[in-house]
Amino acid sequence: SHGSEPTPPHTAVNHGTPQAYLRRLAEAGKAGSGHRRELPHLGPSGILGALDFGHSRRFATREARRFAGDLYPGPVLMPRGLLRALDPLLAVALGPARRRSEVFQASWEGMLRGRPDGPLLLVAWESAAAGELRHADLRRLLELFPDPPPTEPATREELLGWLRPRVRVMARLTLSLAQRPDALPAAEDLGCGLVLTRILVGLGPALARGRVPLPAADLEAAGVSREELLRMVPTPAVRRLLDRECDAVEHLIASGLPVCDQVGARLRRGLRAAALRARLLLGRFRDPDYDPLRRAPTLTAGERWRCAVRAWRPLAPPPPGRP
Repeated sequence: SHGSEPTPPHTAVNHGTPQAYLRRLAEAGKAGSGHRRELPHLGPSGILGALDFGHSRRFATREARRFAGDLYPGPVLMPRGLLRALDPLLAVALGPARRRSEVFQASWEGMLRGRPDGPLLLVAWESAAAGELRHADLRRLLELFPDPPPTEPATREELLGWLRPRVRVMARLTLSLAQRPDALPAAEDLGCGLVLTRILVGLGPALARGRVPLPAADLEAAGVSREELLRMVPTPAVRRLLDRECDAVEHLIASGLPVCDQVGARLRRGLRAAALRARLLLGRFRDPDYDPLRRAPTLTAGERWRCAVRAWRPLAPPPPGRP
C-alpha cells in the first residue's frame, strides 16, 4: 500500500560484511532520536523491521548479571567493549542454550550467517562479528550447555569433567575478544573456580530441593552422610566438608591467577576483582558464626567496591596450610 514490496520469504538479504553492516547500524542510530536504532529487514529468519539496539544490549547485560551474581565485575573494572561483547554470549550460554530448542538452534545458525532475529541474537552477532569469533566455538555453546551437570557426582573428577569443556569454550571466546588466546590454560582454572564458587553459594537452595551437588567422595571423606547434609544443620562434620570444598575451589582460583599477567591492565583488574569476590564468598562458609546453608552468602556494595580497589594490586596466595 506504500509502494514497497516486502522481502520474498526465501531470499536472503545481502548486507555486505558484518563490519560494514554494523557501521550502517551506527549511522542509523545517529540519524534517529535518543538511542533507538532503526534496523533494516534482517533476512528470511528475522522479519524484524526495527529493534532498539540499546535495549538489546541492556537486556544481555541484565541476564549476564543475573547469572554471574556477585562475581559480575561490571564496566568500572573490565574493558567496556569486552564486557559488552561477552554479555550476550554469557546470557545465551546460561539461558536459551540450556533448553535445547530446535527453534533457537535454527535462529543461532541464522545469526552466524548474518541474520539475527531477536534482541539477544542481534548483540551476539555484533560480538561474533567484532571479535571475529570462530563459528565452531559459538556452535559449541549450543552443543555443550543443554546437558545438565551431574545431579549428584560421585567424584570431583566427574564434576570437573563436566565443567571444564564448558568453561573452556567460554574462556576461549573471552580471550579471543581480548586478543589473548595463549592464556587459555590458566583462564580455564580460574573460570572453574568461579563457577564452583557459584555452585557453593547455591548449595542451600539445592539441598532444600533435595539435591546434593557435591561429590559423594568428598562427603565420605568428611564423614558426612547424604541424609545429614540434607538436614541443612552445620554440624562439625558438615563444617569440615565445607572447608574441604572451599580449599579445592581456592586451589583452582590460585592456579588460574597467572592469567592476570597475560592480559591487558583493565581485564587484569576485572579478573582479580572476581577472584577477590569469590574468596570473600568462600570466607562466609568458613565463618563459624555464619550459616551458609540457611542463608546464601552475598556481598555488600561496600565489599564489592573494596574488591575493586584491591584489584589494582597483585593478589597474595592462599594462607599457609591451604592448597
